[in-house]
Amino acid sequence: MKKPLIVLIIAVIAGVSAFFVMRRHGETAHSHSSGVVLDTMPELEWLRGDLKLSDEQFAKVKALHVAYRPACVVMCRRIAAAHEKLDKLGNENKSLTPEFQAALKEHADIHLECQEAMLRHLYETAATLNPDQAGRYLKTMLPFALDFSHSETGNIHAH
Repeated sequence: MKKPLIVLIIAVIAGVSAFFVMRRHGETAHSHSSGVVLDTMPELEWLRGDLKLSDEQFAKVKALHVAYRPACVVMCRRIAAAHEKLDKLGNENKSLTPEFQAALKEHADIHLECQEAMLRHLYETAATLNPDQAGRYLKTMLPFALDFSHSETGNIHAH
């Protein structure tokens, strides 16, 4: 029970940090800073230890993680914008207007797109591991990808 909580806390911290770094420096700065800020990968160290990854496996996992991060940051921004729009419409309207309904659908579509991307990333990562490692990795990570209740702010995802 403690291990998933620790994973969640590390992922949340890493996600929030990445979000604010990206927000502050923008996409251009990201391409220049990824070697310094993002390649330290503290959120992946649990994988190396818990799953006993070889250096080669860790390098593959790290490369996949680095490649996935920009898409994740974009998704975080889109989800945050959708949340803001829903909040605004919810406070402005006295009923469920067509505009509000459209915003709800857009919000759900963005969450679905994010969830599908995250699942593809998790399965791609698992494919670089041996069967035992992959099973343990997916058992730990799939609950976060399948349930967004841990990320109600819209800015935080377990990656």
